[in-house]
Amino acid sequence: MGLDAIILSDTVLYGEVGNPRYMGPYAIVTALRGAGYRATVLDYFTRFSSDEVFFEYLGRMISPETKMIGISSTFLAPFVATLEPRTHRSTGLDRYYSGELFLPDGAALKAWTAKLRRLLKDKAPSAKIVLGGVKSQFAIWRPEFYDDIDFVVLGAGDRAVVEVMNHIAHGVPLATRELNGQRVVDNARDLTDKTCPEMIFTAEDSVGYQEALPLELARGCVFNCKFCHYEKKQSIKKPLDVLRGELIRNYELFGTTAYTFCDDCFNDHPKKVEAYCNLFLSLPFKIEWTAYARVDVAVAFPHTLDLMIASGARGLYWGIESFDGDVARRAGKGTPPDKVKDFLIKFRDKYRGQCLSEGSFIIGLPGETRTSLEETLEWLIKEDVFDLVTFGPLGLMPYSSNLDRVVFDYAAYSRDPEKHGFTKVSFKPHYWEHEHMNSTEAADIAAAMSQAWRVFKKPGLLRTIWFYPHLRTLGFSREEISVIATDSANIGMWTARVSERFAKHVGEYHVRLLEAVTATNKALANSEAERNL
Repeated sequence: MGLDAIILSDTVLYGEVGNPRYMGPYAIVTALRGAGYRATVLDYFTRFSSDEVFFEYLGRMISPETKMIGISSTFLAPFVATLEPRTHRSTGLDRYYSGELFLPDGAALKAWTAKLRRLLKDKAPSAKIVLGGVKSQFAIWRPEFYDDIDFVVLGAGDRAVVEVMNHIAHGVPLATRELNGQRVVDNARDLTDKTCPEMIFTAEDSVGYQEALPLELARGCVFNCKFCHYEKKQSIKKPLDVLRGELIRNYELFGTTAYTFCDDCFNDHPKKVEAYCNLFLSLPFKIEWTAYARVDVAVAFPHTLDLMIASGARGLYWGIESFDGDVARRAGKGTPPDKVKDFLIKFRDKYRGQCLSEGSFIIGLPGETRTSLEETLEWLIKEDVFDLVTFGPLGLMPYSSNLDRVVFDYAAYSRDPEKHGFTKVSFKPHYWEHEHMNSTEAADIAAAMSQAWRVFKKPGLLRTIWFYPHLRTLGFSREEISVIATDSANIGMWTARVSERFAKHVGEYHVRLLEAVTATNKALANSEAERNL
């Protein structure tokens, strides 16, 4: 009675200092468990000392009953040993889109998946390899490196993955279509029957004591930013009673009080903020959390921000994008910049030290000029409203009418670039231009702005608010995290300390996971034997 499915997952962009787990693969496993399959996530799968050690470990988890090995691709990238080489977001994106998944090139991926196929042939001959997550589109664009992938799931996959399992395990017909030689699973039900389901962590998720966890609050975003490739114009929210049950269960089982909220915009409506924050405040314990937020609602309804901080917000990621009013409005950000700036100053004065604030700016939006960006940088340095700032060049995704609104909700800039002022767009190599700027210039400006801000701010190891829950998992206190965020003179020391604790965390996680799977296998085998007596 072994595992039916194992989902491989990791988040590697920050190298040896690590990242917290993310929601995607656990949502998939929850769907499989809800359909009656026994499934688990093998997280941090790229962190083993060698391929040999990894495949030996995976082989101990696989049994003849195993029907699926899934690869969650969203946060895979070629590994870099330290945080320091990533100096700004465009560097991270370059790394993210380099290589193939977590390997340096296509040849390495072909060799790795061939090893995986041989392991399955030996231990689970009927098992299939399924690729999902954001980077699963790579299998369509560069299929020559993905020969050993049996099924590709593009976009949402909660229901699609269950349909794949029903097909493999029971021969239920599976709707697929061929794109560049790949069998792409029809995920129509995931697109039409949308929910934000309950997430139940179990012993076979190997959660450590007081580990911070991802928590899904809603799916989709009610706004319609023109540069965004996520699902827009709607938000499917988790029922309050279900959310409360998850929070209490995680606390009782694991002592969890810190969370990364998975929600494209936490504060999209004041009634949502009021309902969720009052729920958090009603718990018999205090929680801490980080989330994406938008200034529009906070400016219009300032009491919502007070609720957010009181209920445990420890890091908020503000998508500002531009301080040029016309540029921001054309991009889908309607609040006048003067009101945004006034809000940020008030936030700094009232909440600095209580909640980390990160501002995100997109360099190269149509209409943006070098002059306006220089004024933006000058204001940011003068007013010092953010603990962290991210500058990144605008990126466009290759558009496919076959996938639009079927798999991806493409950004308006990708769907109709000419309408939005782009005069040239290409992807081999990636390049765009409009009246005021091109992608090469945008990347250079982003790098220069990042460098100028770092020279002024002298930030420490903490480069993003999303590190906060991760550092809490590793046992750092709020006070220590405040030091880590600002101690630029000792980044090397803090990197070493965080890396050491993360390596220990990963090792203990892998030990617990294998023990839990083995114990369940034994318990199920004993139960089966008793039934047969």
